[in-house]
Amino acid sequence: MTSLPRVSVVIPAFNAEPFIRDTLRSVAASRGIDYEVIVVDDGSSDATAQIVSRWSPEVRLVTGPRMGVCAARNRGVALARAELIAFLDHDDLFAPDKLARQAALLDSRPDLALVFTQARVQCVIAGGEPEEIFPQIPDLESFLAGAYENLVHWNYIPMSSVMARRAMLCATAGRDGDGPFDPRFALSEDWDLWLRLAARHPIACILEPLVDYLIASGRATSRMADLRLEDITIVRERIAEHPWLAEKSPARCRETLFRLHQEAAWWLLREGRAPEARRILREAIRMRPGAVKPMALYVRSLLGAAGARP
Repeated sequence: MTSLPRVSVVIPAFNAEPFIRDTLRSVAASRGIDYEVIVVDDGSSDATAQIVSRWSPEVRLVTGPRMGVCAARNRGVALARAELIAFLDHDDLFAPDKLARQAALLDSRPDLALVFTQARVQCVIAGGEPEEIFPQIPDLESFLAGAYENLVHWNYIPMSSVMARRAMLCATAGRDGDGPFDPRFALSEDWDLWLRLAARHPIACILEPLVDYLIASGRATSRMADLRLEDITIVRERIAEHPWLAEKSPARCRETLFRLHQEAAWWLLREGRAPEARRILREAIRMRPGAVKPMALYVRSLLGAAGARP
């Protein structure tokens, strides 16, 4: 009888041909732990499936029509055989000891829902940009003592750094009940899930960059307006679900929502979506009537200019 793996690595892939070889090689370099890899090819039109199939039987390939990253990750979770699940985007890379170290921490703390790590972020664009380490958390113990409240105001958990317990993931289903990731969100689905988990269970962090997170040309700014609009929905829902957040820190909640509205409006203007930008800016102005920047952006929306970065 074949023993079950300790960890299932779930990789959603869409047109991943330029990246998927390096991503799978990084997982194959993992040491000190038994794992399985599940690649869910989400309707790719390139050679993703052919490349992944060459790793068989070490990698399980699941193919199907394009359904979006939420459905792809949910399908991977449903097929996972291990008690622990590690998420990995198709263009990111694991450090060799990442899986073993996270599993050991989860083994030592049965109460934990997930463990995340820092990520080494590299922008792969013309001219390049210096790499940075994300997130920067000076006092980790104090920060994680308020992990849920801090997470409402800042998504500090890199997607590809997370290892979570399958049982807790499956008990934290999205609104459609078809898996942990809520398909209402196409861009901020990870933040929504981490919040639902952190509201119920403790989380932990290994403050070392055990993931390389690559931002390809165009990815850094692609669909930023829609991402910020999703962020606004997520924060509003959390504050509505947990009124103590606004009761404890009303100014912080107002500031977070104001910031997200202002950023969403700026990106909407940049994408030529002026009527939507004006609607969002009117909300921001109601939150802070004397603020200059949203008023300036509103005027610029009427003149057809986006203005400076928020």
